[in-house]
Amino acid sequence: MPDSLILLHTAIAVVGIVLLIVVARINPVIVLVLGSLYLGLATGLGFEDTTAAVAQGFGDLMAEVGLIIGFGVLLGSLLSTTGTLQRIVELFLRVCRPGKSPYVLGLSSGIVFPAIYFDVALVMLAPIAKSVAVRTGVGIAAVGGALAIGLEVGLLMVLPGAAALASAGTLEVSLGTMLLFGIPVGIVSIVVGVFLHSALMRRTWKPAKDENTLNGGVDGMTVAEAETPRRRLSLPVTLLPILVPLALIVLGTFAETTGTSSAVLGFLSDPVVALLIGLLIAVVVTVYMLSRDAVEKALSKGAATSGTILLFTGVAGSLGEVISRTGIGDIISGLFQASSFSPLLLAWVVAALLRLAQGSGSVAAITASTLLAPVMGGLDAAAVLVLLAAAAGASFGGHVSDNTFWMFRTLLGLSTRGTFQVYTLAQSIMSVVALGLVLGLSVFV
Repeated sequence: MPDSLILLHTAIAVVGIVLLIVVARINPVIVLVLGSLYLGLATGLGFEDTTAAVAQGFGDLMAEVGLIIGFGVLLGSLLSTTGTLQRIVELFLRVCRPGKSPYVLGLSSGIVFPAIYFDVALVMLAPIAKSVAVRTGVGIAAVGGALAIGLEVGLLMVLPGAAALASAGTLEVSLGTMLLFGIPVGIVSIVVGVFLHSALMRRTWKPAKDENTLNGGVDGMTVAEAETPRRRLSLPVTLLPILVPLALIVLGTFAETTGTSSAVLGFLSDPVVALLIGLLIAVVVTVYMLSRDAVEKALSKGAATSGTILLFTGVAGSLGEVISRTGIGDIISGLFQASSFSPLLLAWVVAALLRLAQGSGSVAAITASTLLAPVMGGLDAAAVLVLLAAAAGASFGGHVSDNTFWMFRTLLGLSTRGTFQVYTLAQSIMSVVALGLVLGLSVFV
């Protein structure tokens, strides 16, 4: 089939999915599966391969993030029951003025505690963001947008973000150089991006249309009223279920980067194992502070919430798998030659198109870096700037084919229209801001 037809059918599938969900208000799970089936059949995959791709995409994504999401939601439910999340919110509100909370949340999630794994950070921070939005009166649009921006910067531009590490290795950028450039660009991108997005949301956000009060994820991921504890523990101790898994993941990442990893450390730092350890610590803390019954009630509530998230996430994986089998990534890659564009604009455009086509920001950034790595010697641009331009492009336009789009929708209690504003638009604004910063730096570097 001609490449132009594949691109056309992909565009029809994506636009059709958005219209059916936003305008016709059909259940997203049904629409995503229908869109996946249409795209597979329209692009010539055939009946058997199309259904196989839908099933495999769901299964592969569940194998990758299913337990991470499940354990993360259960952990959040236990931390809410013990009052730990409430105490975090109180501390958060004491250290910053309400109007500054989006900036603090964005910088915290992107620079102070960068997202080695986006999904892990999201399931931990979503209930805090939701509660901060309510308590401060700032609103979920600004706070959610700041979280989307911060997590994306932490993943793609700042070490030890998984995609930042992979791209640095591909383009042979030293970790010191990555830190020197990535952190300042990340900070400015977050601050300016949050400012612009918040200003826009004051004009476009409509709670009646953009917030989904009927979504089961709203109640499930808001910081709930804590039970009265029979024993009290200090905040640092109650935070161990969060701090221990994050420390293990960071330690494992750095050990792998420096070549000092071991089998035991690799096992313990795996996100699934690390979160399971955190969950077990949370169970012990909850039993000590409350009771076994409190643990069972919290886990049951978390399990009910995670089911919705997993279903939305899985069918997004189905669409992503069908898109990948059409070969659209190779088509987009082949449209560009390094000599025909400014290297930095080329990196941004390729990464942005890959993000729009297949959904994953990490894949888009790493793929764009991989495409340009063989010709880096002939490009008139510093490798670190090419990396940051690709990272900026990979932040642009995440939508229905991106599983974290649906995680945001459910965890923050948004409608699909609201998720486009909080997730897609916020990250796209940051993407353009970051590109401008990189082009500005290229004058001096």
